[in-house]
Amino acid sequence: MDFIKGMIKKILQRFRALVWRLTKPGGSSPLSYYLDQKAIIRARSVFIIKTHDAINVRWAGHQCYQYPMDAWLIQEVLSDTRPDLIVETGTYMAGSTYFYACVCDLLGHGEVISIDIKPLATIEHPRITYLEGSSTDETMVQKVKNRIAELGAKKVLVILDSDHKAAHVQKELELYAPLVPLGGYIHVQDGNMDELPMLKGLRPGPMAAAMGFLRSHPEFMRDIDLEKRYLMTEHPYGWLKRAALSPQSTDIK
Repeated sequence: MDFIKGMIKKILQRFRALVWRLTKPGGSSPLSYYLDQKAIIRARSVFIIKTHDAINVRWAGHQCYQYPMDAWLIQEVLSDTRPDLIVETGTYMAGSTYFYACVCDLLGHGEVISIDIKPLATIEHPRITYLEGSSTDETMVQKVKNRIAELGAKKVLVILDSDHKAAHVQKELELYAPLVPLGGYIHVQDGNMDELPMLKGLRPGPMAAAMGFLRSHPEFMRDIDLEKRYLMTEHPYGWLKRAALSPQSTDIK
């Protein structure tokens, strides 16, 4: 009897060890990866609900409308790349705009242009310029180009966070991609609406636009290592890096 009990105990121990190897968080097995992805999607959905879609997120007392993990990654990118100019489409209540400007303050470098048809609010800061109008208006793009020339900006980061419909984001990508230098980024926000079941009514959105853009613009690549650095992001296909120059003469070298 003791022998049988001992054998059963050993079998159970081996079974538990096998299950753990196959399912442990961050493991290399396909099952571990599948379970991790399901857990991340669930956690993202819960976070949206609990923060009322980031309404409760604050930066220095201002509504920021950024998910904290994504905001943290943005400040890392700003620190690593030190852009001369950040071009943001979609001011809304200017919380994110102010956040970017504050990070520039900490770095001692950089300015922000924020574009919106009709922002709900603005927050004054010496590094911020607000432009009122459509981000896809050619005259607006020219204003941004003029500011780049005035600053002699070599490093430009573009953050797309305005109308999230795929057609609009696609047009923004086409218009602003030439402003991004080699090694620089276009950051496409809120692709989660193309990925999370709870947001399927908003599709097609930014992720669909980014995927289409990448198919027709081989000079850009999805920086998945950056995107997945902290596992949970609301911006799938959100970091598009210029890896080569295109034939367009307006490209920044």
